[in-house]
Amino acid sequence: MLRTRVLTALVMLLVLYIATVWTTPYQFALFVSAVLLVGVYEWTGLMGLRNLAARALYLFLFLLAMAALAGLTGLQVDSASLPRTPVLLISGAGVLFWLFAFVLIRHYPANESRWVGWPKTGLMGFVVLLPTWMALIQLKYLEIHGALVFALVALVSIADIGAYFTGRAWGRTKLAPTLSPGKSWEGFWGGMACCFLLALALLYPLNLFAGPLSLPQSLAALVAAMIVAVFSVLGDLFESMLKRSQGLKDSGRVLPGHGGVLDRIDSLTAAAPVFIFFFLLLFADVSWP
Repeated sequence: MLRTRVLTALVMLLVLYIATVWTTPYQFALFVSAVLLVGVYEWTGLMGLRNLAARALYLFLFLLAMAALAGLTGLQVDSASLPRTPVLLISGAGVLFWLFAFVLIRHYPANESRWVGWPKTGLMGFVVLLPTWMALIQLKYLEIHGALVFALVALVSIADIGAYFTGRAWGRTKLAPTLSPGKSWEGFWGGMACCFLLALALLYPLNLFAGPLSLPQSLAALVAAMIVAVFSVLGDLFESMLKRSQGLKDSGRVLPGHGGVLDRIDSLTAAAPVFIFFFLLLFADVSWP
């Protein structure tokens, strides 16, 4: 099992590297769209849909929403960039939703009857996955070599890895026992510490390309990175909440040893909109070489 999990992880990293570095922004957008649509199909399972026609209909409606957003932002083959304001509004809506999701997670399972059911969960799928889609694409357009995409993935990954090892070593106090018994507050703070150190290291390249950064900008960037890490934990817990409501262990089986696509990107669904939202606010006029 461990061998399968490691091999799948290596393949995923290779695919991500190729799809991020060796593509144009539009080609990357197609790649992200394809991966996300697999996640959208898995989301229908979290909605409790079992009928294939109903799942296909939800997938079709999501495709229409993606097409509408592509038209709103001018996402085309020859697009040189995406406009800042629509992306800021879409990611801002995502940030607001995750603040609401925190309330749902905080009061689970007492409030489960208030939000469970396919209409509500289906609507949440749009608010969760569309801002994620737009955020990842905008990051590639902002820096065509994929550095910002990798920075986001690194921040989320280091927070998760740091939390895992710190939790195993010193974890005593459960973070969310009803949702994820393996998570602890000690692990959470260990993940935050690792994320802070990585964000501190990333200030140097950011200062080269976006700078020179003032002290307030540098401090704001560090705070934003920590907020991204906190939201990544919310994304993980939120998907766990949805899976528990449907009695599911994994969102799918497409990734051997890892479950489904949503099981791998759950943290990113919350972190990506927050990351691009703060980046556009703090570094609106960055011109990358």
